[in-house]
Amino acid sequence: MLDAATALGEPSAPLEPSATAEKWRKGLPALRNEAVAIPAELKRILPPICTALAEGGAGDSAFHIGEAIASGDIDADSLLRVSLARNQKAIRTSALHMGFSPDLVWLIGELASAPLANALQQGALGPGTGMHANAWNRGYCPFCGSWPVFIEAGIDAYTLRCSYCALEWALASRRCVYCANDGSDFVTAAIDVRAPERRVELCGRCSSYTKVIGVSGATPFPLLAILDLATMNLDQGAMSRGYRRPELFDLDAIEPRSNAC
Repeated sequence: MLDAATALGEPSAPLEPSATAEKWRKGLPALRNEAVAIPAELKRILPPICTALAEGGAGDSAFHIGEAIASGDIDADSLLRVSLARNQKAIRTSALHMGFSPDLVWLIGELASAPLANALQQGALGPGTGMHANAWNRGYCPFCGSWPVFIEAGIDAYTLRCSYCALEWALASRRCVYCANDGSDFVTAAIDVRAPERRVELCGRCSSYTKVIGVSGATPFPLLAILDLATMNLDQGAMSRGYRRPELFDLDAIEPRSNAC
């Protein structure tokens, strides 16, 4: 992923600030229904990602998906484009039709397309663009619509980090990321009292959780996934108490997808 991010070069920003502002007014992320060309560099890293996952424990399932991508049975451009559009339903339907694990196909597409998502959000919302993510006051990412992988807590900051494009943003008030509950049944708890800098926010209304990790500085892309795995004990502690991470927010309820996505 680091190699792919480097090969992409300078981030490009095909998004107009005025169009992004209008989407935000509706509650839509900036990337929603945008047609983006998929660079060849990302298509080339799909097979190595499948191999790495297979050797890391995914086994034959990942190898078979890699073979399907190499043979063209799974179209690399389509997989990456649909992943960038955050269209989990389409990937799930196609994977089941072909006899592959939907979650594994989704993960492979996400890992390969994330460098482009990160580059695009830097180009669209980075310094000098005139757009500020903190103008957004919702729990899902203002650029791609994904949920945060965790919250980074610093001395003076409490920042949500997107699980996909790695964008940083903050809510105007402390509340549940998913349902906006700020009542007495929204609590913060340390799974391990010996590590209070690593804790979870638990919501009694929607039964969801978000990890909160104390940091001295922002975690760079793509190392958020590494830190997510390194704090798996927080996930295990929350899930053992009946909490979960919800599926992607259904943006179709606000505006249907265009044919391009």
